[in-house]
Amino acid sequence: MYRLTRQGTYVSRSRVSIWALVLVGLVCTQETFGQDTIPRSDISLSLTHAVELALKNNLQAVIAQEGVTRAKGERGITLSALLPNISGAAFQASVTSNLQALGLPVEKLPGFPTFVGPLNVFDARFQMVQSVFNLASIRRYQAGSAGVALARRQQQLAAQQITTAASVAYLAVLESEQSVEAARSNVQLAERLLTLAVNQRQAGIAAGIDVARAETRLANEQVQLARAQTNLDTARLDLLRIVGGHPLSSQVTLSDTMRVTPEAVREPEEAVRQALSDRVEVAIAEQQLRISELQRKAAVADWAPSMSLFGDYGSRGLKPDEVNYPTRSIGIRVDVPIFNGGRTRSEIQVAASRQRESDAQLRDVRAAVEKDVRQALQNLKTRETQVRAAQSAVSLATRELALAQDRFTNGLADNVEVINAQTALANARLVLVSSLAQFNVARLNVASALGHAEDFRL
Repeated sequence: MYRLTRQGTYVSRSRVSIWALVLVGLVCTQETFGQDTIPRSDISLSLTHAVELALKNNLQAVIAQEGVTRAKGERGITLSALLPNISGAAFQASVTSNLQALGLPVEKLPGFPTFVGPLNVFDARFQMVQSVFNLASIRRYQAGSAGVALARRQQQLAAQQITTAASVAYLAVLESEQSVEAARSNVQLAERLLTLAVNQRQAGIAAGIDVARAETRLANEQVQLARAQTNLDTARLDLLRIVGGHPLSSQVTLSDTMRVTPEAVREPEEAVRQALSDRVEVAIAEQQLRISELQRKAAVADWAPSMSLFGDYGSRGLKPDEVNYPTRSIGIRVDVPIFNGGRTRSEIQVAASRQRESDAQLRDVRAAVEKDVRQALQNLKTRETQVRAAQSAVSLATRELALAQDRFTNGLADNVEVINAQTALANARLVLVSSLAQFNVARLNVASALGHAEDFRL
């Protein structure tokens, strides 16, 4: 889940580490390494365009794609044990031999030499080994194929995280823009009230302290405007950093706006069932359990006999171009493991432990998903109510200010009431902006909790 902080950014309250989202959102992008050489530009971004740019340029997406490529390579390594292995070799040698050392009774054979050689020996041939049945290799290949599927799921998860990070950054800019507008309105209101206080003092209705209060309030509102502008600049830089493809000096204009349209609230049980079916995190945990199960079966299969064919064909003689005769051999081999020092038993223990760990992680992920869904739905209801209350507070504060201003204008009170009402209106405006942003983040949370962050629209 995501929530709004006082600085106008969003942080995660899900079971996924916040640093994962930070890395997703603020990692270097492919096309931003050369920012200094890219000319400044003015860009208009919709939420959809921002997400598309982030998915294209973000380094996390590149890493996820490389993970798929690496998993395919690892699967190919396991497949090689089931395919023919063909090799070729040739050698030319000069050989000598001591017949007596070989055990021949040379001393009983008069005239027979003890030392023979040197003799030329040449041999060149192709060799092939083909596995006929090896259960351990079959299981390892199945685990490798499951690893490719896991890598693709992780790529989907990376895409969803990037989508969420880009959406959060986009909402942060929208919220900062509205905060600037609210702060600017507050400054303009403070200027008008200061002018009113000065006029009232000149007319002899108000005192000098009334002018001082209005001046102080104007200074405070100007500080708030400067702070809001700084937050906006920071939010725009964060958005440009996430989406990539443009220099950080670009002027960003957002084409979408936040809305407060009521959301159709789903039944929690139905939403949980959908999330358990659609969330990529659940699919990843299930795939990891499948891989650990296959790895355990592969370790057990090391106890099973294996069978393979072998053969070779080549030429043997004295030299490559002298007295060469074709030779060949072919056969079938059965390997029966008997004892390997306990290595297989230990590998089974390790694999079984990993399988139990994966099973526990799957249960934990499912519980986390259910919590995310229920919390997201409840938070959406709360944020919608909060927006309605903030809108009402702005209307009431505006009315209160009008009444206080009227009393001050008619000399019925000093401007303390005006300053208090002005403060209440300024705070109500900022609360409304914050509430609107939090409501839209709550909508994003619901989409993310259901496993469809890409469906979020403003």
